Amino acid sequence: MLRFELKKILGSAGGKIAALLLAAAVALSCWMCVSDVCWVNDQGDEEIGFAAISKLRSAQKQWAGVLDTPRLEEIIRENQRLCATPEAQSKDYNQNDIAYGWKQGIRPVLNMMNYAYSRGFQEYDWYCNESVTPNQAGDFYPNRTKLMKAWLLDETGSAQYLFNENEKNYLIEQYETLETPFYIDYTQGWEELLYNSPFVIMMAALILGYMSSGIFANEYRWRADPVFFSTRHGRDKAVWAKIGAGFWMVTVLYWASVLIYSLVTLGLLGFDGGQCPVQIALWKSFYHLKFWQAWVLTVVGGYIGCLFFAFLTMWVSAKTRSAVFASTVPFLLMFVPNFLDNLNNDTISRLLGLFPDMLLQIYQKLRYFYVYDLGFCVKGALDILPALYIVLTAALVPLMYCQFRKRPIK
Repeated sequence: MLRFELKKILGSAGGKIAALLLAAAVALSCWMCVSDVCWVNDQGDEEIGFAAISKLRSAQKQWAGVLDTPRLEEIIRENQRLCATPEAQSKDYNQNDIAYGWKQGIRPVLNMMNYAYSRGFQEYDWYCNESVTPNQAGDFYPNRTKLMKAWLLDETGSAQYLFNENEKNYLIEQYETLETPFYIDYTQGWEELLYNSPFVIMMAALILGYMSSGIFANEYRWRADPVFFSTRHGRDKAVWAKIGAGFWMVTVLYWASVLIYSLVTLGLLGFDGGQCPVQIALWKSFYHLKFWQAWVLTVVGGYIGCLFFAFLTMWVSAKTRSAVFASTVPFLLMFVPNFLDNLNNDTISRLLGLFPDMLLQIYQKLRYFYVYDLGFCVKGALDILPALYIVLTAALVPLMYCQFRKRPIK
C-alpha cells in the first residue's frame, strides 16, 4: 500500500514537475554560492569562478590560527600599513579597490573589528578598523560584551521594553561564557552554504507542501472515495499508508536535496573552517555554535519544519477535501510572518519568533535576540523550536488519521 501511495504522488505529472523544480532549486542554490565568491585582483577588478575561490582561500589561510592578542596586533599593524599606501589614500575608486584587494586575507577580522570597536552595540562603521591601534587589541573580545551590556542596561534604550531581567542576565551570561580567543580560518564555504540555505529549505517546504496536498484530497477529486472506503482496509491500513507516504516522500526528497546541496557547495568552496565559531560571520549572535554545528541545526530544523508543513497540509486537505486550498498553507505560514513583522510591534515580534517559518531559515535567525523566559529557565527561540514542532508534528498524525478515516461517503 505504501509503495502504491508513493507511486501516485511521484508518478503523476504534477509530482514529476515538482521534483524537477526541487532539483532546479538545488542547482540554482549551488550556483549562487559559487557566484557569490569573488576575488579583487591587482588591477582592482573582480574575478569569479574556481580560480577566484582558490586565491581567496590561499589569502585567508595565511592568517589561519588562534586570534589572540599578538595575532590581532599583527593584523592591526598590517591593516595600518595597507591603509597608508597611496592606493588606499587615493580619491580614485579603482585605486581604492586595489587596496581593498590587498586586505582580502584579513577582511573577516576587519569586519569583526568594525563591530568590536564601534561606538554602540547597534552601530556599524565600515571604516572603524582603520582607526584601531595595536595597543587596543586587548579590548577586542571584552568590547563585545561591554557594548552589549551598555545596550541592555541603558534605561532609555529599546532593550528596556524587549527583555525582562532574567532575559537580560541570560544574554549577558551567553556573551561572557563564549569561548575566546576564536580560531579563525578560511570559512567562505560554510558561510555561503549557510547563507543560501534558506532558499533551498523554503523551496523544499513549498514544493513538498504542494506534493502533500493531494495525498488525501485527490481521492475526492477523482471521485474514488466510495471505492477507497469500501475496501477491506480502506479506513485503517490504507489511511496509515497515506500518512507513511507523506512522511517518506518528505524525508527522502528533503535529505537528498540538502545533502546534495551541502556536498556540492562545500566540495567546490572548501570544507575548511567548520570548527570556527559562527561569530566570525555573525558577531552579535548569542548562540555558542561552530559552523558545522550551525549547519546541523539548520538542516535538522529545516527537516522538522518541512515535515510539519507537509503534515499540516495533509490534515487541511483531509479536512477540506481541497488540494488547492491545502497547498496554500505553506505559502501563508511562510510569508504572512514577514508581513506582520513590518508592524514593528514588540509583542507581535516575540510571537513571530516561535512561528514555524523560523525553522526554515535558522542561520539567518541566529543573529536575532529571540529569548523567552519560561519561568524555570530562559532559552533562545532556536533552543525551543525543534522540540516544540516535533510535538506538534506528532500531534498531527492522529488528527489526520481520524479526520480521513471517519469521512462519510457522499
